[in-house]
Amino acid sequence: MNINSFEEARKMFPMAESCVYLDSAHYSPYSTDTRDRLINFIEEFTNTNYNLSIFNNEIPERLKEKIALLINSEPADVIITSSATHGLNIFTNGIPAELCRNVAYADSEFPAIVYSWMNQQKLRGIKNHLIPSVNGKIKLSDVEKVLSENKIDVLTVSSVEFLGYRNDLSALRELTNKYNSMLVVDAIQSIGAVPMDVQKYGLDFLATGSQKWMMSPAGIGFAYIPERMRKVINPSYVSTKNVNYDFTNFLDYKLELRGDGSAYENSTPNTLGMIGLESSVELFLHLGVENIYKQIISLLSIFAEGLSSLPDFYIESDLSDEHRSNILIFSHKDKSLNPQIQSELESKNIFIAIREGYLRVSPHLFNNTEDITKLITALKNK
Repeated sequence: MNINSFEEARKMFPMAESCVYLDSAHYSPYSTDTRDRLINFIEEFTNTNYNLSIFNNEIPERLKEKIALLINSEPADVIITSSATHGLNIFTNGIPAELCRNVAYADSEFPAIVYSWMNQQKLRGIKNHLIPSVNGKIKLSDVEKVLSENKIDVLTVSSVEFLGYRNDLSALRELTNKYNSMLVVDAIQSIGAVPMDVQKYGLDFLATGSQKWMMSPAGIGFAYIPERMRKVINPSYVSTKNVNYDFTNFLDYKLELRGDGSAYENSTPNTLGMIGLESSVELFLHLGVENIYKQIISLLSIFAEGLSSLPDFYIESDLSDEHRSNILIFSHKDKSLNPQIQSELESKNIFIAIREGYLRVSPHLFNNTEDITKLITALKNK
């Protein structure tokens, strides 16, 4: 991959020239490299007898090796999933009830986390405990209070909340160690944009999806499950993909689950999704996620400085070093005007999101200072 700067990387994303797109926390465009790989595969599969079974056996192993580099894990610890929600449900469905009587998450968590645990409360009586938050911001003291008072077995958090608060995973790991709790992370708002080191944070499980910061087709994702957790989490879905299956003897039925992360995978994988995801992971590894994060923070700092000159607006995000992220939320002083402001920005071909009443900006590696300047200029007229 011959990309040596973010200016060159931007050229791989034609959407960046057709509009000002600052909503990667919602979804992101494909690169031209991703497009080309998808088209080439579709053309070959359409016009030749391309062996899909062989391809679907080979690409997951390549992909897992690259994902492992991205998050600092072993390839055997990676599960190819269909979404972050799929990954979370592997854990919530698979944890034995005797090891999981009480779970905790913030009262502002994204529904994927909430519903997966609410379902376990309905099915198995696992008690759900809410950690109070303020506009997505979660205090460590509140986390500790809930952990200590309720004998929490599993704490589940987003590494970056959908309202932009970045949780201090090192501090949370210390707390979960103190109270003998497992730490499960939804990383869909960070992988590809914020550095992730699963070994550094000692995570017990991680799940993410592809359509947001990973700039890949929807319907693909991955999860991380270390060997120690594979001894605990029971696979709740079984197919020929996750057992030691003999394709030369279909009728030799043996329920022998594989020993690595593939023991938790579904059957036929998302071929096109894996092709797109491999392209994006290679780009992240080439540019370096640390560099991507610094670029995003630089753009958001420019935005924050520009917004400070607009008296009708204020920043709601926590901009401290330990909690600032790739997502920033802000608001008009009259919050009721935010939906109208977002709509007017879209009419000018500038795309940001509105979440929980706040305006949300989430640039990615293909954005530049000109994009931020256009947004600030448009806001000046409000």
